[in-house]
Amino acid sequence: MFLCDYHTHTSFSFDGAPDSTPDALCRRALELGLSDLAITDHCDVNGEVEGIYTPYPADEAFDAMLAAKEKYSGRLNVFCGIELGNATQYPERAAAILAEHPYDFVIGSLHNLRDVPDFCMLRYDMMTDTHLHRLFDRALDETIEMCTFEGIHALGHLTYMHRYITAAEMKFSFAPHMEKIEHLYRTLITRGIALELNVSSLRRGLGVAMPTLELLKFYADCGGKLVTIGSDAHAPTDLAKPIRKGYALLGAAGFDSVAVMRNGELIPHPIN
Repeated sequence: MFLCDYHTHTSFSFDGAPDSTPDALCRRALELGLSDLAITDHCDVNGEVEGIYTPYPADEAFDAMLAAKEKYSGRLNVFCGIELGNATQYPERAAAILAEHPYDFVIGSLHNLRDVPDFCMLRYDMMTDTHLHRLFDRALDETIEMCTFEGIHALGHLTYMHRYITAAEMKFSFAPHMEKIEHLYRTLITRGIALELNVSSLRRGLGVAMPTLELLKFYADCGGKLVTIGSDAHAPTDLAKPIRKGYALLGAAGFDSVAVMRNGELIPHPIN
């Protein structure tokens, strides 16, 4: 079985574990039998501009990734990446960040709406269904906008907000949003951007991935072909957990391949 992990974090991320160095992730990847590893540390553009988070040390992080890529060449395909958060909230700064280094792989993620805290910080148990659906609708609008930003290879954890709704033991139906989700998917397909299957919520025992099986199937129905997979590990011990469960979801949605980077382009690679 072909194993890969296209969403990982090191100590260069503001929330990365101290022992999560690029070299440590590579060593763990070889122990697990991975063929591909993308290192994608957080760089939330709004956090950079507004001083919300510790500034991302881009030069130091890229040098460390490049050193690992060269060290493990021939044994592991290492991709120097970045998780670019909220790019269209400050597009000029986002473009400048990507221009600073030749990143192999860029995840575009939406962690918060404009002038709203990170989705992980919101009190969903205090919201009505109407509030939840308005919030998700706004998230889709900003996500669609973000997917027009040049330089993004994959859309990270589409249903990030849903993870925290689930953690709050609340129910949420995507049914009212399917027309807008279809618009998003067709934007991804037209622009050659992959949809990420993020399995970190499975690792946390929430029982759903990001996106859900329902939305993975809908992506396939819309003609989507490219799906990257990532653990969103912030420590070596979480690397590739639980990628195999993610593969099972891909199979259930009708996919027999996972998207990988080859010669600067995302292409499908057979899972088996």
